[in-house]
Amino acid sequence: MFKDSVRTPEQALAYITDCNLATVCDMAMTKRRKVGEFRRQKAIAQTAIDWMDEMHIDYSTTRAKDVVKFGTVEKWAESFMPERKGE
Repeated sequence: MFKDSVRTPEQALAYITDCNLATVCDMAMTKRRKVGEFRRQKAIAQTAIDWMDEMHIDYSTTRAKDVVKFGTVEKWAESFMPERKGE
């Protein structure tokens, strides 16, 4: 989803959630990350996805669709962590 295509509150939540998940992904791929900030970003992303589920908001064009396959943002983020890859 692109910022210019946002027209509704639902699309806005989907867009912001996708942006937050991009941040989580970037942080996960970094070997040296601020643990507290990483935890905070993951919690924000999980809350956003939970809200999208509760409100039946389509997230099929966002990273949230991949997160749901893993079950949680925590598990999804672990798949990008260098120290976890290849285990």
